[in-house]
Amino acid sequence: MLIGITGLIASGKSTVSAYLRERGYRVIDADAMVREELEDETVIAALVERFGAGILAGKSINRKKLGQYIFENKEDRLFLNALIHPRVIAKIKQYAGIDDIIFIEVPLLYETGIEALFDKIIVVYADYQTVKERLMKRDNITEEYAIKKMNAQMDIEEKKKRADFVIDNRKGLDRTFRQLDTVLRRLI
Repeated sequence: MLIGITGLIASGKSTVSAYLRERGYRVIDADAMVREELEDETVIAALVERFGAGILAGKSINRKKLGQYIFENKEDRLFLNALIHPRVIAKIKQYAGIDDIIFIEVPLLYETGIEALFDKIIVVYADYQTVKERLMKRDNITEEYAIKKMNAQMDIEEKKKRADFVIDNRKGLDRTFRQLDTVLRRLI
């Protein structure tokens, strides 16, 4: 059974994933797949052609610099998504049809239109104000840049409506983990 975990940036997806790992579940991180793809020579060449050599840190992509491009310019974001998403989606498809429960953390699950690959989807929910504050603190960024990052994703209320399960991650880890335990009982 393939279970998707999604939500807004800084909503707590990684916290939920870490808890699942601690409980012995297999959790795949789509962001790790993206980072892997950003090391591919073909991808690096395409990004250098689009953004110039200033996008590099040595021979690798400077992800912070890349983020500045993609969160400032929708066309640049669409270019990157068209380059990376098919590769990551192909990797995710390899897990479909496996009997064991596998969780895949995919921040842009709905945005990429891959919800049909999953048997169930969990949305980790936090309201915009909470997410903005967490994001500014975590990434040490301005409010303006945090809002740009948040606006690059689907509205959290829309994600919440589409979810099979919603984990409200605004009121402490104990409450978050209790909700997750309830979801796990329902899945099993």
